[in-house]
This record gives sequence, structure tokens and C-alpha cells, in this order.
Amino acid sequence: MFNNNQILTETQIYKAQENQKIDEQHTKIPTWYKIVKGCTIICILGFIVGHAVITGYYCNSRVMYYGMLQYAYVNSAKIAVCLAFLVISLIVTKRATKPSSSAKSRNTTLIADLVANLVFIALLTADLVIFMKQFDNIDYGPLTIINGNQTQIHWYTKAKTSSMVQVGGDIYSDPAASHYHNVLVNGTNFNYAIEGFDQSFSYALPQETKKFIVMTDIHGHDEYLTAMDQNYDFGLFAGDYSYGGMAFEFSKTFKRAHQKPLILAVGNHDSVGQIDSLVTRPRNFYQSVNGVGFYVIYILNDESLWSAQRVNHDRVDEALNFINQNAHLSKNDSHVFIVSHRAVYSAGENGSDAYFTTKFEEFMATTQLKNIRGVLSGHDHVFSAFKKDNVMYLVAGSGGGPLDDMMDMGARSWDTEEISGPLPEKDSSMMGYQHHLESFVTYTRTEVNIEPGKIVYQVRDLTTMEVKTTFEQVIQ
Repeated sequence: MFNNNQILTETQIYKAQENQKIDEQHTKIPTWYKIVKGCTIICILGFIVGHAVITGYYCNSRVMYYGMLQYAYVNSAKIAVCLAFLVISLIVTKRATKPSSSAKSRNTTLIADLVANLVFIALLTADLVIFMKQFDNIDYGPLTIINGNQTQIHWYTKAKTSSMVQVGGDIYSDPAASHYHNVLVNGTNFNYAIEGFDQSFSYALPQETKKFIVMTDIHGHDEYLTAMDQNYDFGLFAGDYSYGGMAFEFSKTFKRAHQKPLILAVGNHDSVGQIDSLVTRPRNFYQSVNGVGFYVIYILNDESLWSAQRVNHDRVDEALNFINQNAHLSKNDSHVFIVSHRAVYSAGENGSDAYFTTKFEEFMATTQLKNIRGVLSGHDHVFSAFKKDNVMYLVAGSGGGPLDDMMDMGARSWDTEEISGPLPEKDSSMMGYQHHLESFVTYTRTEVNIEPGKIVYQVRDLTTMEVKTTFEQVIQ
């Protein structure tokens, strides 16, 4: 037998349990909503991180020059909108699942929030598609690359196709469908046609090298290449065509047809991605172009984008041994240049590497090569010139990528002014300081003019195409 107090207590417990069940039903979030909400949060966070990285890369003092300031502002606005949407959406979810809300009100709110989430995901997807379209909406190229006694022809097509080049009656083809096309053609002087291109192209090395240009660290920006005149025999690009080493960056950099042949070295940014599959030569190689020879070497890491900044001591030794062991290749060349993406001497942010500089100075003191005219480099996004024992050491890293804020051992900011003459004695800790001639932090290309009895180096401003400075090297 139950007394009245016991019956009342059990009734209260039952009612409390029923109320708790109702509260749990009101506050319980449906599984379908959790899935959609989770996907939305992941998409928004991915969008925010991706655009934050891109914005951080462009949003600095160099943005003004690129005309990218508006892009940085728009990107920042997108991030702000994403964060605001995420916060509001989470608040809506929390309020909709309060115990005080009715089932009808809760369901209406969750469905409305779900629709808003789906629409927002669609907008993010559309934004991504529009962003990526800038990379693949046209056919790029072709680019003609000097490759020993052959020519590498590279081009990009927005649709995957086979690769076919016709030179006279000869057909060079690869049946594999791809966006990226590389065909090796025998010879260095010919007219050719590419399947899918309406126009034909010509390719010819000069009978005598009179002038070549040096540019590095373009980092995917082709504006300067397309604006340049074609008054040179061939181009030397000493690495870092890309920022992330992606194949589309390489093609985008050279997206217009380049009639002038090019010699390409690999930079630290190129080494960590797919560009080795496009620039098919070994990292260390020798190339002769009508009496002018180039020993191209690579001395950096390539495990990741950040480790690739650092000099690899073993690769320094391998590179210098490569030059010594292949010294015979340049015996018929009047002028020899060594190409290394990382510089022997530099007044830029990265400066010199003690191991590389020391080993290179030892190499220069003992090498049997007597016709080395210069060492051509990049990596630092500046122009720097040094001269030691009548050998020019040039950093030509101001070809299109973000310019460095030039710093002298943290003591002085050089901003955009040139630094002429030897550096002060207080800078003696910077290797090669006493051999310094001049530096610039403006967008330039370096022109190397081969003349009887001398080589004339001109540094040309890429915005005005005016010559900023001239160096003359008398050949004994």
C-alpha cells in the first residue's frame, strides 16, 4: 500500500522525467543538421586559412606595385564575412536549441540556418572556381628552352590533349593526354607548328652571342616578361619562376609565346613542387651558346619550401666538383658564367652563406678555368653587384617577385635607394662587403652585352625600361 505522500512524490518524479525528455528533444540537434553544419564549418575554416595565407603574402608594401592592393582588401573582406557568418550561425544554433523554444520554432530556425549554410557553401565554391579559372582559361606558351643540342618546347592547354610538334617533315609526339606538354626536338634552328595552335613559330639561336638578359625570382608574375622588348639573343632565368613550385605557376609565368630561347635553372621555390617534371635537365649542367658557356649549379635543400632556403653543404661540394670535372666542356668558349640561385655575395636579406662563399673562393683560387667572367644569381629580391679579381658577382633577383626590404645586418634599412661603392667597414661581417659596387631595390633586368675586348653589364628598370647603371668589364 502506498500513502498519499509517496504517490505525490512519484507523480512529481514522473512529471520531471517527462519534462526532461521534452527538454532533451528540444535541445537535441538532428544528425542531418550536424553533418551539414560540420561540413560548413570545415569549408569556412579552410576558406579563411587559404585566403589568409594569400592575403598575408600580398598584403605588404610590395602590393602597391603589383596592383594587388584591391585584391588584398577584397580577400580581407571575404575573411571577415566568413568569420561573421560562422559566429552568427553558431549563435542561431545555440538559441534554436534552448529548452524554452517550441519544437515548431526550433525546426523552422534549423531549416532556415541549413539553407543559409548551403547557400554560403555554394558561394564559397563559386569563389574558388572563379579564383582557379585565372590559371586555366587560356592556352599558355609555347616556351622554347635550350637543352644541350636539342630544344625543349613547353606549352599548356586548358583541355587535356596529346602533344605533337611538327618540324618540317618530322613529327615529335606524345600520345598521353595532359595539360602540360614537353617535347624535345633535335636541333637549335627551325620553324615548327604545334597541334591546336593556329599560328606557327620560329626558333633560332644566334650565330654569335651579342646580348643576353638575366632575370630571376619572377614568382609567377609575367607582366614584366610580356612588357619587355625582344632586343636580346636569349634569356637566362636563374630560378624561382613560381612561389609554391606548382606546374601551373611555371606555365602562367611564361604564358605568352616567347620567340627567344631560354636557359632555365631551378630555384628553391621551384624545387619543392612539380617543376622538375617540366624543366627536364639535371640540377647541375653545362650549356654553351655560340662561344658563351654556363655552368648551372644547385646548392640548396629541397625537402620543403622553408628548408629549401638553406644551403646544403654536400650539394655545394658536388656542384663545385661538377664544374671542375667538366671544365673541358668550356674549352672552346670565350666567356664562361656560373649560375647559382643562391649568391656568393649579396647585399640582400639572405646575404651570403659562409660555407658556400668560403668554398667558392677556394674554388676560384684553384680552378684551371681562366675565362670565368661572372657569377649570376638571385634568391634575394634585389639587384646587387660585386666585383672581385675582374669577375662580376651579380644578384638579379628583382625580376618580378616581391621586393626585399634590404637590411644591413639588422642595423640599417635601405628601402629603395641604391647603395654605391664599398660598404662601410662596420659591415665587414658580411662576406664580400669590400667588393660591393652597387645595389637597387627596384624591378630590374640585367643585360649582358658581349663586345670586342669587354663585357658591358646594364641594369634596366622594368617599369620605365631606362638604364639605371652600367658596369664595364675589360677582358685581358
